[in-house]
Amino acid sequence: MATTPAVAWARARQILSTLQPVSDWTTAVLDQAVLYLADSGTPFGMNDIRLIVPKDECRKAGLYFHALLGLDALQPNKPDLLRKVGEEVSINKKAHGKKVNVYVLTSAGRKFIQDRQAARIEQRRAAA
Repeated sequence: MATTPAVAWARARQILSTLQPVSDWTTAVLDQAVLYLADSGTPFGMNDIRLIVPKDECRKAGLYFHALLGLDALQPNKPDLLRKVGEEVSINKKAHGKKVNVYVLTSAGRKFIQDRQAARIEQRRAAA
């Protein structure tokens, strides 16, 4: 049986997430950065993240963005959280002119991140 691209993509994301998990701390930092950038009303991408997020968290931003893209073959009716709207040349010198994606945060994505932030706050309160 042939594997569809969507199923292959979901499987690859699952494997990558086990190899390089994004920590709760990195997720919290990137959540804040994405909400901040989305509030400007202009599309944003990895170049913008590089300018405001510490280098250690930047290394996991690709996995973070892929998790928000809504490319989950197992839940095709789930709304997109992040939508790709274009590309631009990376400002990372190590990328040697590679293009990076530019995104907009959807209203479902904003709610998802805000709910995740609220859950973190509640978890801290419960632990205190």
